This record gives sequence, C-alpha cells and structure tokens, in this order.
Amino acid sequence: MKTRIAILFVLLICLASSLQAKPKPAASHLQAAASQELSADQVQGLKDDLARMKALVQQMETNLSFVDTTQSPLKHQFQLEIDMWRMMIRQMERRLNKK
Repeated sequence: MKTRIAILFVLLICLASSLQAKPKPAASHLQAAASQELSADQVQGLKDDLARMKALVQQMETNLSFVDTTQSPLKHQFQLEIDMWRMMIRQMERRLNKK
C-alpha cells in the first residue's frame, strides 16, 4: 500500500514539475484567448474537465490522509499542491460562470 502511495506522489511531483517547466504565453495571447467566445461544446467540455479535476483532487486528499500522521515536509508539499489545484478549479469555475 505504501508503495502505491509513494508511486502516486512521485507521479504527482513529475506532473507538477512538468507543468511549471512550460513557458508561459505572452500577455497578448492571453487577452486574445480571453476575448474569444466559447461554443456550447467547449463550455460543456470545460465543465466536464472541471468535474474530473475535482474528483482527482478529492482522490489526492484521500491518499494524503493515508500518509504518515506527522507533518513532514513532503506531506506539506503535497498539501500545498492540493491547495493550488483547488484554487485553479475555483478560478476556472468563476470564468465559466461569467459566460
């Protein structure tokens, strides 16, 4: 069981580091993307993605609860990453609600 959790955490770290390594688009590209209207299919796709993201974050929290009860730096790092994903989900929900 501990091996599975360790593998999951290693995969999460790899995912987080790969997301941080990607170059950020220029501000003009962000403004252009924000001004485009989304089709109904795209909005539904985003809602589906958000639901899946919420489920995955919930699984991450559940897995984290099985880790050692002491507050280790590694456990704290994973809690911070879960908090970051929750913040991103809320931001995406606010954007979808504006449409």
